[in-house]
Amino acid sequence: MTDFARQCFVCGKAVDPEQVEKNRQFNLPVCSDCKDTDREKEAIAQLLEGMAEGFVCGCI
Repeated sequence: MTDFARQCFVCGKAVDPEQVEKNRQFNLPVCSDCKDTDREKEAIAQLLEGMAEGFVCGCI
């Protein structure tokens, strides 16, 4: 099982969870190579798209 706290959510590179910055929107670690890049934006878009898959609204 993947340990999300120990790898960059964009590129998968191993990071130190004590010293890495986190993406503010998802609170996931992002390495300095990926921080504020188009790759990070694409990864965010993929995560947002994936959140709606299989979602069934129970409000009706």
